Amino acid sequence: MSAIQNPTSFPNLVGIIFSIGVAAEAWVGTLSGGEPTDDWHHAEWRRFPAAEANQGVAVDAECFYAITNRAIGKYRKDTGERVAGWEDEKGGHLKHLNAGVVFEGKLYCAHSNFPVRPEQSSVEIWDTATLRHIDSHHFENPPGSLTWVDRRDGLWFACFAHYRKTSDPALSRVMSFDADWKPLQSWTFPAALIERFGGNSASGGSFGPGGNLFVTGHDARELYVLDVPESGDELIWRDTIAISAAGQAFAWDRSPGQEGVLYSIQRKTKEVIISRVNSGGFDSLFDGKTFTDWEQAGNWVIEDGAFYRKAKGGSLTYTKSLVPNNFELRFEWKVSKGCNSGVYYRPRQYEYQVLDNVNSPYGENPRQAAASLFFCMAPSKDATKPFGEWNTGRVLCKGTVIEHWLNGERVLSFDYTDPKWAKEIELLRIRGADLADRGGKLWLQDHGADVWFRKLRMREIPEEEIIVADPAFEPTPVPPAALEKENERVRKMLEAAGEKKRADEAK
Repeated sequence: MSAIQNPTSFPNLVGIIFSIGVAAEAWVGTLSGGEPTDDWHHAEWRRFPAAEANQGVAVDAECFYAITNRAIGKYRKDTGERVAGWEDEKGGHLKHLNAGVVFEGKLYCAHSNFPVRPEQSSVEIWDTATLRHIDSHHFENPPGSLTWVDRRDGLWFACFAHYRKTSDPALSRVMSFDADWKPLQSWTFPAALIERFGGNSASGGSFGPGGNLFVTGHDARELYVLDVPESGDELIWRDTIAISAAGQAFAWDRSPGQEGVLYSIQRKTKEVIISRVNSGGFDSLFDGKTFTDWEQAGNWVIEDGAFYRKAKGGSLTYTKSLVPNNFELRFEWKVSKGCNSGVYYRPRQYEYQVLDNVNSPYGENPRQAAASLFFCMAPSKDATKPFGEWNTGRVLCKGTVIEHWLNGERVLSFDYTDPKWAKEIELLRIRGADLADRGGKLWLQDHGADVWFRKLRMREIPEEEIIVADPAFEPTPVPPAALEKENERVRKMLEAAGEKKRADEAK
């Protein structure tokens, strides 16, 4: 194994960090929360078993390369056949390989000694034709543990991570280098994204469709869309995309005709996942100016590009078409103080709850809180903004899987045929819903309080697109006092249903 003789050193990291201008700070402040600003969506195609699929994956025109701590497997893209492998010799210097990227016939992998302190980081290099280790580049006094590297416009980009286990995740940063690994610029992650990493950092990162920088965390099934700012030292968080892989490193297939093709891993099952990430495909349901294709009783008006329920009179219903069996709906909503409303998307009580969680009495029960499947499934957390501020909502339904998102966070994800949710599904049945029902109208609820909706758009999810319920999803527990009230309400519902049945039988 040969080594480059002049390692990169960081004598004055602060000196290469850009200062934040006033205009840039205002711009970042409005777009650093990951709310959807582009209509990205993810569709899984297929999976291949790969014994080394533990840390990341790289890809070129013919093969993909599954990466684990001290070994690499080379596999054909078309069949998944393993055609070569490399493993570090016993007592070798490799400790913790991470992400990889192929550039000009060479595989470059990020490497660190994590969790040992002080940090040591290097870029390890293989010839993709022979899978022979040919070079190393070592960083002297690196500003963290190297997790990924990527090449763009003649420059190298790299992420140096920090973890709560040994340090402060807020110290994680992305840096750019020239072709000879001379440091150029440095950026931090937005505080909200650092929080989303959950004590970890960016496990994978690469420039992809639209020129955006995409990163993944350690174990969330999410791909974060970032921009590198023209000025300022904080990356701009644009969007969050639900994906199949549970974090870890990934790679874009940069072969001709493969725009948006994503290679990622599922480390628990040792699989490489091939999928595509696209933007677009949504149909706008509201032009922001007229009630075209919407029906109401006159109590809704249009205010600043939004539907506004101004007075008592009933719900607002979309009439152009029924909701597809498999669909994704995106919208923005804002509530007045104490407001209770909702978005109904399937027949008989399928409701994405819209609520002022703090000031409405409904907020005491998570199964009635914002982004819940009302009176059925509670979200995993309260991700709402205060009343009077805009929230972003998403609903994804594919087969028997239902997902609700709130402000860029997937807060509900379950398969209603899973036996562990039988009690929750029974609540919905008691309320009058049948989860097998399809073909309902989309409508926005008038529940007696002022509420606003805008940017409503929907797409039909194709059959080949795979959406899998998040196995880690856990609804927020219902507090004892709220549960007692819920049980009493259920008792009255069942009693009323029994009386109606007896009355019908007596006719």
